[in-house]
Amino acid sequence: MKAYIYSILAIILCLAMGMDGYGQGKKLEKTYRWIYQVNEDVNFAFENYDCNLTIHTWDKPEIEYVMTVDATLKSEEDARRLDEYIMDLKFSNSTSSVHIDNRFWTSKKAIMGRKTMTLKGARTIRFSEFKMKGEMWIPENSNLNLTSKYSEIEVGDLNGRVSIDLYNDKLYGGLVNSNIKIAAKYSTLEFTDMKDINADIYNTTVEAGDIGSLSIVSKYSKFKVGNAGKVDVDAYNDKYTFGTTGDIRFIDKYSDLRAEQTGHTELDCYNSTVIISRVEDVDLISKYGTYEFKEARNLNIATAYTDKYSVDSLGTLNIADSKYGVFKIAHLERSLLLNEGYSDKVFVTKTGNLKEVKVNGKYVVLEMALDKDYSYRFKANVKYPEFDINEESM
Repeated sequence: MKAYIYSILAIILCLAMGMDGYGQGKKLEKTYRWIYQVNEDVNFAFENYDCNLTIHTWDKPEIEYVMTVDATLKSEEDARRLDEYIMDLKFSNSTSSVHIDNRFWTSKKAIMGRKTMTLKGARTIRFSEFKMKGEMWIPENSNLNLTSKYSEIEVGDLNGRVSIDLYNDKLYGGLVNSNIKIAAKYSTLEFTDMKDINADIYNTTVEAGDIGSLSIVSKYSKFKVGNAGKVDVDAYNDKYTFGTTGDIRFIDKYSDLRAEQTGHTELDCYNSTVIISRVEDVDLISKYGTYEFKEARNLNIATAYTDKYSVDSLGTLNIADSKYGVFKIAHLERSLLLNEGYSDKVFVTKTGNLKEVKVNGKYVVLEMALDKDYSYRFKANVKYPEFDINEESM
């Protein structure tokens, strides 16, 4: 009987606490504003938390920050405390540096339907709903250091240096006319055009127009841009897409690389797919890779294991060490050198003015079409040979 009574009391207590958290409450809808006179190249740091934000740039030597709060508090007293607290907020500022942190609470809690917020250096207030949004105007040449979580952000064109650290955000930006540093997790970033980029991303999508040089470390991410300068990538299970680039260094596992045209390309890949329309020279280390080139000048392979290659037009193929590789070349212009092969298959549909063909290996299959007017000497040193040479067409 006592246990039954205790259960009823517990249920009543829970219901009372739940009703206490969702009472009628007091509504607070208000806009707060901060304005600072600054240098045109001010260093501006902004820490943003769970607040959709719009950042404009202008030609004034001034930073203006507007924060709108839409909240339902438990009581008139809680609403008054929150309003007075925000009105009294002070942010670090000088003409050369401004630092704003819009997370003005130390904790938010929800227990049994009862929501509380502990303000920094102040008392705890009770609320049922709390939302913020922000808008700011900063000098177009200011240096922006933005840290954000759980927000959607719009940014105008930026001329100064930019540093962005995001967590579970969506950021949509215009032109970035200076160097940018990006750290992001679980986020989406979209820009128009950008200059040089230094990035460290995780489970993040980045899209932009043309960019400068790129140095990036990534995991489980997508990176798609137009043309780029020099590219340096350390990737894991990622997808990269470029237009025309300068030289590329691509070190990865389980990733895809696609480009229209590249300069000197250095690849160190594991279980990867690389598709490039036009490339100058390729230096390659690979396992379990798939490679497609429409046009390449030189393909230099240091070590390869169980790879597949498809090339429409190739100048030279130089293989130091390969096992279980399949090479399909529509047109080979100058030379084929296989220093150490094992169970490889090489198919050449058409040749140009060949200078040299040397093949050394075990269980290697070589099929090569030569022009009937082409003059050459064939020399072989093999065990258990199997030749199929059409002498009538020679």
